[in-house]
Order: sequence, then structure tokens, then C-alpha cells
Amino acid sequence: MKSVAAENIKEKALQWTPQRKTVFSVIANSEKKHLLAEEIYLMSKKVMPNIGLATIYRTLELFCTEGILQKINLPGEPARFEMLKEGNNDHCHYVCLGCGKIFEAPIQKDLSLSGAENDNIKDFTITTRSCWYFGYCKNCRDKAKIK
Repeated sequence: MKSVAAENIKEKALQWTPQRKTVFSVIANSEKKHLLAEEIYLMSKKVMPNIGLATIYRTLELFCTEGILQKINLPGEPARFEMLKEGNNDHCHYVCLGCGKIFEAPIQKDLSLSGAENDNIKDFTITTRSCWYFGYCKNCRDKAKIK
């Protein structure tokens, strides 16, 4: 389970408790990239049956604070969590309004991270970028006959 995120936990002197290790492992080994806290909880319970939901939420918040996870808040939806990778985490999310599936793609526009894109914003340093597009995936578009 060697990864940048696991190394971050050691570097930040976070306790590598069995519960945190379980949550981390569940997220890192999931085929799904954007997980709900409830999904993480249910998968973690399979590994550690006595783990509590409050422990899951505290661990997710800690991992977000420490830069191990990113919390994704979509309007009207429960928060989702994704593991951050080493290096560039800048990407776009394409959210299907039909099935809720989230697709990712690199941000195409090359923006300097040293300044803001808008000249009206002064004294602002961009550290990471993310963008959101909402629409319909091919399957949902075909089902609803949307052009």
C-alpha cells in the first residue's frame, strides 16, 4: 500500500491507526473514484465490522485537511471523496445529470498557478484547479433522446 498519500500520513506524524488504515485501504483499492461517505462506511465494515460511522466521518475530514483526499460537494448531493495523486491533481469533472456518474479529464487550458486568471482578483495564489461540467453521458442522452 505504498503511495504518496500513505507517505503523507507518516510525514505529517498522523497516527496510522487500524481504523485509518482500513479507510485509506478501502478508498485506495476501490474501483470507483468518487465515493460517498456511506459507501466508504459499508466497505470499511466488511474489513472492520466494529468501525463506527463517526470514525469514518472524522477520518475523511482529517484526510481532506491533510491533503490526502479531496471532498467534492455537488449541489443537492451528498459529499463525495476522491484520493489525491502525486503531482498534478488539476482536472475537470463531467457530471451526468441522468445517472450521476462522474467522469474526469485533464484541464485543457494551460493556466499559470502563480496568479489568478481574472485580473480583478488581486493577491490571490492558485494552488490547485478543478472545473465542473454538467450534462448527459452517452447512455443517458440516448435513452432520453437528447441531442
